[in-house]
Amino acid sequence: MAQPLINITHKHALGFAAFLVLYEFLTYIANDMIMPGMLEVVHSFHGPESAVATSLTAYILGGASLQLFLGPISDRYGRRPVMLFGAAFFFLCTLIIACSNSIDQFLMARFFQGMGLCFIGVVGYATLQEIFDEMDAIRLIAVMANVSTIAPLIGPLVGAIFILYFDWRTLFVIIGAFSLVALWGLWQFMPESVGQIKRDGQQIKQVSLSPRVILTNYKNLLVNMPFMLSSLALGIINVPCIIWIALAPVILVSDAKLTIIEYALWQIPVFGALILGTLFLQHLTHRGTVKKITLIGSVFTVVGLILTAILPYAINGYFVWLMPGLIVYFFGLGVTAAPLNRFILFSTPVGKGTTSALMSMFTMCIIALGIETANVLYESHNNRIFGLYCAIIGVVYFVFLGAAFALAPKTDNDLPLFLD
Repeated sequence: MAQPLINITHKHALGFAAFLVLYEFLTYIANDMIMPGMLEVVHSFHGPESAVATSLTAYILGGASLQLFLGPISDRYGRRPVMLFGAAFFFLCTLIIACSNSIDQFLMARFFQGMGLCFIGVVGYATLQEIFDEMDAIRLIAVMANVSTIAPLIGPLVGAIFILYFDWRTLFVIIGAFSLVALWGLWQFMPESVGQIKRDGQQIKQVSLSPRVILTNYKNLLVNMPFMLSSLALGIINVPCIIWIALAPVILVSDAKLTIIEYALWQIPVFGALILGTLFLQHLTHRGTVKKITLIGSVFTVVGLILTAILPYAINGYFVWLMPGLIVYFFGLGVTAAPLNRFILFSTPVGKGTTSALMSMFTMCIIALGIETANVLYESHNNRIFGLYCAIIGVVYFVFLGAAFALAPKTDNDLPLFLD
């Protein structure tokens, strides 16, 4: 592991990263394991089929709900207490889901459980970005992404098997138990970055919590075009990933008549490509800049999304012809996500908690809107329309990213990552 920039040991930093990724893994697996069972959940509550995707929308909206508050609070009072509160809150909400008695209660509980997502980027990953230098942070986050990607990779398969033998409520009880382990680990190992002096002599300063300062910081972000355009691009490029997770049970089980196990097995090449993408990213970090690495990954993502439209129209609309494009897209996403996140955070001198908060809120809101739009478009159960929607997303993303990079400063002593 790279040398931390603050006065903590490698072991301490590694322990924090390990339990942070465990917490992140649990927030993902809480969704990925239940998706194969969502049809059963909906049927048990006599709810509509559209609730399958809406449950994910509720989860994502919960993940967007606290962002603007958590960022300034963590900039003022520190990352550690905010992160510990988030882990405890996630544990409580997970148990509440297991006790829900109607589809409305289930969806509401999913919204509150989704708030646990707020603390990952705004607090956890912001801390990692602060305590490691540029490429070290990207490499570490890429490694952690490989671990967290196991959730969508094995989650559907394990969830499908689990649902065959156990009640879906038991699943949330087990996830709740593991979330206690994550809470304990974060309590033991998470350092406090705010107020620390880095090894280069720079201090990670506290930021005032006064309304005037908060509003000024958010205003500065909103008028920062590289930040705005790249934040919107980050949200847009994640939409196809999440709508695949949301609609795959309908596309594969309801439409293609696959078994739940077959549905889960089809997730392996898709999310396996995401892992390969992050491994390729590790290689690129030794020979490229943040912008160049992001562009390389973006080429894969856009080409993959365009293929999801071309192949179903050129051959037939069976779901199999969506898969090659999705696999290429997920590979590109594995390359793109970490460096683009770094680019956004350091496109401004505003506190990283506040910056990450607005970035994450944009991402979550765009994803939620993207899911519900896909939900409406897929009422016709037409895979060609699904592929066309993905292709349009890819083109729009590339336009936003290109504009962000074009407007980013070429030389700036405070933003060395922009230097080519």
